[in-house]
Amino acid sequence: MKEYLNFDASKGYPTDRDLFYECTICGSSVPSHLDVSMGCKCRNIFVDADYGRVSIKQEKEIKIYRENA
Repeated sequence: MKEYLNFDASKGYPTDRDLFYECTICGSSVPSHLDVSMGCKCRNIFVDADYGRVSIKQEKEIKIYRENA
């Protein structure tokens, strides 16, 4: 089950093994903590595993959620 979170982007984007970024443009979800870099289908969200960075092009078009078992 998804638990959507409120966050303040000015404090950075949170990462954790159970946190995901959801793009409201293309509908893709991207894990916030990865061993390999990846992004959503439209490239609005990109998680750089090498540098531990999350890049968002259109901040208003994302949601962050925690995946609960």
